[in-house]
Amino acid sequence: MVEKINKKNFIIILLFFSILKFIIAIIYGDHSYEMEWGIIVKNLLNDFSFSYHEIEGQKIPTAYMPPLYGYIIYLVSIFGFSEFITVKIVLFFQCLFSGISTIFFYKILLKMFNERYSISFSLIYFLIPINFYSATQVSSVSFQISIFIFFLYYYLNAQTNFQFIILGIFSGLAILIRGEFWFLFLILTFYKIIISKINLTKLFFLIFITSLIISPTIIRNYFVFDKFVLTQSSGYNLWRGNSLSKNINGENVETNEIERKKNEIKNKLFELNEIEKYEIYLDKLYFNIAKLNILNNPIEYVGHYINKFFAYSFFNFFSNYPNYFHPLIVLPEIIISLFGILGILQNIFSKKINYELLIITLFYLVIIPVFFVLPRYKLFIFPMYVIFSCYLFTFLSNKIFSKKQ
Repeated sequence: MVEKINKKNFIIILLFFSILKFIIAIIYGDHSYEMEWGIIVKNLLNDFSFSYHEIEGQKIPTAYMPPLYGYIIYLVSIFGFSEFITVKIVLFFQCLFSGISTIFFYKILLKMFNERYSISFSLIYFLIPINFYSATQVSSVSFQISIFIFFLYYYLNAQTNFQFIILGIFSGLAILIRGEFWFLFLILTFYKIIISKINLTKLFFLIFITSLIISPTIIRNYFVFDKFVLTQSSGYNLWRGNSLSKNINGENVETNEIERKKNEIKNKLFELNEIEKYEIYLDKLYFNIAKLNILNNPIEYVGHYINKFFAYSFFNFFSNYPNYFHPLIVLPEIIISLFGILGILQNIFSKKINYELLIITLFYLVIIPVFFVLPRYKLFIFPMYVIFSCYLFTFLSNKIFSKKQ
């Protein structure tokens, strides 16, 4: 059947399922802002303040969440629609960009594999339930994955100055929607300098445009927090993943001792008239608690890291997410993870190692388990798993064909 699907039919199928995805988003998707985004967007609308915490009636500037997704919702909100309509418009754009990014994913695959495999695995990627479902939720992960696919396409294929400018734009947007991406960006840029011997003009465009995109956030945070920072939540996330309960999915329950120390921070900052720096001190508090937990029981937390690594790289048997163990969720995730891991191993021992994709995959496989594992985080590596699965099937089909010959 796939052999009869050409590029035109592929686009038609993609359009059909994108429309279907949006219909599902209208009926079953989120109808209102969820959790942190609801607070941040309402503060932007009411006070034009990118803030999350409120202390004694004062909105506290936040560096807790990467800013891009909040501003996307805000830009839609300023047109004055109801919250329900605003959310559905945001979900529409998530479904739209999910479909467009799949076309770019197909182009990435087409540079490595034949058209039949490229179309097949692009559709697999698009229709993976967790990917299909993510665009129906008020969550930054859908835009994040779309932006990442755009970034990956230009990173692998940029040749002209203009293409490096586009790469810089998507690099900046990726950093603004996911905090740790700046580190991956530096690694990949360094790799491109060393291996690809990128010329200085193209390197300038890449670094300059990326810096231009992220500089308003860095400047804003410097004036507010007196510190050069994009986001400041690593300590909190480290504590969530390395609390005393050793919850793979992340701890949410704070002890009385933590509450007491939070109140001490508030009182101290009020005395210094620096309450706007509350989140910086709060994140440091969480970091110190997590560090103490790990140092007091290093062997236990190494084991905890291994459990999180398995849960993230393969399957999380301890997930507390609703419907996570539904067969339509479980089976595709296990199958793609299994073939993705086998594809990685096959690629490592092959004569044509794809170092760029291995760097990206290993980056997320190593970094995410340091903190905690949520089902949607698997989307960070699913594109890589699909590509490596395609490597595996190409290898196996060539072996089978050669034996028949």
